[in-house]
Amino acid sequence: MYLILFDIDGTLISTDGAGMRAFRSAMYDVFGIRVEKGIVSPDGKTDPLILKEVLQYYGSLGLSSDYSRNKVFAKYLEYLKSEMMQAQESGRVQILPGVKNLLDALESQADFEVGLATGNLKDGARIKLEHAGLDGYFHFGGFGSDSEDRTVLIKIGIQRGIEHVSPAAVHGSFVIGDTPFDVEHGRAAGAGVISVASGGYDIEHLRACNPDLVLSDLTPVETIVSFLRNNGYRNRK
Repeated sequence: MYLILFDIDGTLISTDGAGMRAFRSAMYDVFGIRVEKGIVSPDGKTDPLILKEVLQYYGSLGLSSDYSRNKVFAKYLEYLKSEMMQAQESGRVQILPGVKNLLDALESQADFEVGLATGNLKDGARIKLEHAGLDGYFHFGGFGSDSEDRTVLIKIGIQRGIEHVSPAAVHGSFVIGDTPFDVEHGRAAGAGVISVASGGYDIEHLRACNPDLVLSDLTPVETIVSFLRNNGYRNRK
């Protein structure tokens, strides 16, 4: 059995910035901070880390507490539902090339189990995938709500996958993502990594990070499935 953990934004779907719009609205509601566009790149980062970096930028890290973080994220999820609904209705939610065919191929074969490794909060991931029509594919995962640290959340996702398929043995785990952070943290978590240049980084940038496989998009389904099966033995301890 092989565990395949997907990033969401830039890997599975494009939401036309719905997440950051929701985040900026939540920050203004809770802290009165008007977050300027572009001050923090969300690429490859967890939602809690984005919040911390924005508060640091505005010199407001002292406002951070469990209570305020929970309040921000509750507001964020409210706004995210609205933003995703509007983006869906206007056709701005896009399933990226090859994604649906790859998920169907993995789902149809008994030796693969598909999950998530995403910096999104668990509820935020669900909202995004529901509006993209992809929510039925994923049965376990690690999320930004599990840890600010992406390595930790990937490890949690792998462990949940192991528990999900038990008593079947897991021979390998892989992370599929669109940023250098997916490579760095996937390797640190002991997984193989496939990089896909469907987000904010081009194929040469990703290749320089030395993933196990780098692709322009996820359309070569047979190549990907063959790679996953034939390289499972390389799963790191």
